[in-house]
Amino acid sequence: MRLSSEVITTSEQRPNALGERELVLQGRGIPMIEHLSITRDAYDTIDFSNNRLFALDNFPKLLRLSNLMCSSNYVERIGSGGNCDSIRKNVPNLTSLTLSYNKVSSLQQIQNLGKAFPKLEFLTLVGNPVTRKQYYRLYTIHSIPTLHVLDLQKIKQSERDKAKRLLQSAAGAALELDIKLENNQHQTDDTIDNNNNNETATSKTFVPGGDITMNTTTTTTTTTTTTTNDSSKDNENDK
Repeated sequence: MRLSSEVITTSEQRPNALGERELVLQGRGIPMIEHLSITRDAYDTIDFSNNRLFALDNFPKLLRLSNLMCSSNYVERIGSGGNCDSIRKNVPNLTSLTLSYNKVSSLQQIQNLGKAFPKLEFLTLVGNPVTRKQYYRLYTIHSIPTLHVLDLQKIKQSERDKAKRLLQSAAGAALELDIKLENNQHQTDDTIDNNNNNETATSKTFVPGGDITMNTTTTTTTTTTTTTNDSSKDNENDK
């Protein structure tokens, strides 16, 4: 189901347990974020849980939004093409993000979360493939220094110190290089996909009344061959 203006205006709107104004968009099969400008920036919390979102992007200006709930979707990337400037500008006051049980698999997307949400304090990524990567927790703490709680566990000062030492070590340098190479590969794959899409869009298809030169040539060749064969048969009969 597309996130239309009608879906937004007819969805449940309520004060939540924290006394915040919340828009509930759970379980609608929504594939992408769109038309949120119709909310007129009237909500502190928006709940997108149990939908079909593949990315966090395309936000209008929502200065009031502080809590975004997107658990049990298919989110793989943050921002458009690795660019998070639009999110940072339009959603500058988000402090809590729930992304549990999605498809985030790259540490590059952890970097993007830090770029997109400069005031983020509470982040949940439980159930994402990225949480199984080595140094995931320390790298996340380093990449998003504003965090207070990660995956429902309070961040300790000792973890911040350990994360700092990691990124200053040879292991940290190797990790940064791996992330850079991974990002370059993703950009290459995106470019190939875009080129393939463009080629598909511009490929020629037969249109009635259009150019049928190839068919004409084939027909002419067939006709010539048939005529030659008929002439040979006539000559044999004359003999």
